Amino acid sequence: SYKSVLLILATLVLLLIVGLLFYEEQEEVTLAIPVRFEHIAHDLIAVRNIPVLEARLKGPSKVLKTLKDSQLSYKIDLSTAKPGPLFIKISFEMIKVPWRVSVLEIDPASFRITIEKRVEKIVPIVADLNKDPAPGYIISRVAAAPSMVRLTGPMSVLDKISAVRTTPVDVGGLTETIKKKVALNLNHNPHVQAIGDSLVEVEIVVKEKIVEKRLDVAIQATGSNYRYVITPDRIEILIRGPLNTLKNLAQDNGIQVYVDLKGQA
Repeated sequence: SYKSVLLILATLVLLLIVGLLFYEEQEEVTLAIPVRFEHIAHDLIAVRNIPVLEARLKGPSKVLKTLKDSQLSYKIDLSTAKPGPLFIKISFEMIKVPWRVSVLEIDPASFRITIEKRVEKIVPIVADLNKDPAPGYIISRVAAAPSMVRLTGPMSVLDKISAVRTTPVDVGGLTETIKKKVALNLNHNPHVQAIGDSLVEVEIVVKEKIVEKRLDVAIQATGSNYRYVITPDRIEILIRGPLNTLKNLAQDNGIQVYVDLKGQA
């Protein structure tokens, strides 16, 4: 009937108006999602090929704009893990996204990690020195306190570590001894950590370089008013001392040799 048609049209118009009022523009974004391991045994550690997941999400643009990478994570329960390779298949349901946001795709869809025994090892600390001291000076001794560090990490990695270097210490142009606190350089071993304080006090002892130098020096006389002849009139001497001091002596005629002729006729 005519009334029924009007009722249907009115209902459709109402639904259209409601839809327009509540419509939100849909958008797609790709976010990086870190993988987090939970409940792994203290004596075990997950190593190798731990990726950052890339998830393609779809939802209202306003919601997606407020969504940060750090808000999302992919948690993996390793409470039953044992040493050896472990295959992990990604599940969309494990990523908790806000209401009206859906996960379209995750890359990679799976990955493999290795579970290893966590061990400890004590190794010496080696100071990493950068540049050279001032000319004429040398580094006579380098000491780190503490001199050893206890590391913890996967057995396969610690087996290959015989020492740990510090972050670089700049000694360029030094003329005196210094002490400096620096960190251990473990950046190239992300699965290895230092147990305890990772700061080390490094003492760098700087001294003048000691050298030997031969000088040809004229022989002079003193204590006589008579005419005299000295044969030979020059002498070669070997001196030993700080490099810069010897250079100055040679340049400024700082070394003189005298023959005392007092009482000689």
